[in-house]
Amino acid sequence: MGHKLARGRCKPQAGQRFTVRGKVFELRGKIGDGAVGIVRKANPLNEKTLMAVKFLAPDPKYIELAAFDDVAARFKREGERGAFLDHDHLINIFAYCDNTDGSCFRTGYPCNPFLLMEYIDGRTLESFIRRTPEEERGIFLLDQSRLNIAIQICHALEYLKDLRLIHRDVKPANVFLKSINRPARWHAKLGDFGVVKWGDFHAAVTTGTLTVTSQKGLGTLKYMSPEQAVRPKSVSVKSDIWSLGITLFELFTGQVLASAHHVYELQNARHSRGTTMSRFLNIGYKLDFGNLDLADLVLDMFLAPDGRPPIDKIRGRLETAYERRFNREWRADF
Repeated sequence: MGHKLARGRCKPQAGQRFTVRGKVFELRGKIGDGAVGIVRKANPLNEKTLMAVKFLAPDPKYIELAAFDDVAARFKREGERGAFLDHDHLINIFAYCDNTDGSCFRTGYPCNPFLLMEYIDGRTLESFIRRTPEEERGIFLLDQSRLNIAIQICHALEYLKDLRLIHRDVKPANVFLKSINRPARWHAKLGDFGVVKWGDFHAAVTTGTLTVTSQKGLGTLKYMSPEQAVRPKSVSVKSDIWSLGITLFELFTGQVLASAHHVYELQNARHSRGTTMSRFLNIGYKLDFGNLDLADLVLDMFLAPDGRPPIDKIRGRLETAYERRFNREWRADF
């Protein structure tokens, strides 16, 4: 029958009821599936508020059976630690439930541990970037929407840095956007604090202490800093700066880079001789003089760890640019 947590055994159905901290919830439709879990909608009984339920259900196509218990321990740490995070630009984790023997469900199944999380009815930043008009792609642009989103991501990372936490998987697919019905305004939230982060899942994979059959679905290497790929157990908050640099480059140029090779092209551009303008032109991107300062800042995120700008400096530079361009102080008016 395989492991009790295996994907094939976790089959939550819409309409099933479960209890968390004395409150009854009802499962709704599917949100999505990943290598280590599946996510479904839910709402408190007799209420319309939607939430997300993330079940731990490793897919044996990607993760070896022998690693399931280790993944479960890491998932538990995610939930227990994540529930203490409280920030406007982080996805909220409301509760972690062991759900032993299906104790949270009236039917007694599924028996998989799960997280009760905030549900964002919107789109990911990756989707936002891919919808960039054709005429704006490949041009380093700092319009109000993009700057606004970038600043919010920085605030989330600064909060984590102050708690000495490393996200380790910053990328557009892990930033969720909700429209707030105002021109150029999006509420951005950094999410997916999966087993990749708290338990250093990538480190376990890279060092061989946790075996996977495929890294597909475990986060793309494209956004991973060189030191995280080579020495994952010794990464610092500077690793998140590298990932943020790629994310901001894709956001400001309106293009999702095709592979890690394109990222190394950016790194080489930063170390090449010439001006910021010539560096961008040499790799096929357009840049006007009004954006030189922030374009240079983004390229600095691809320096060696000690040379990368700190997150508070990045956030400050972005906020200053926002104020100068739009004659108003940036504030999180959600």
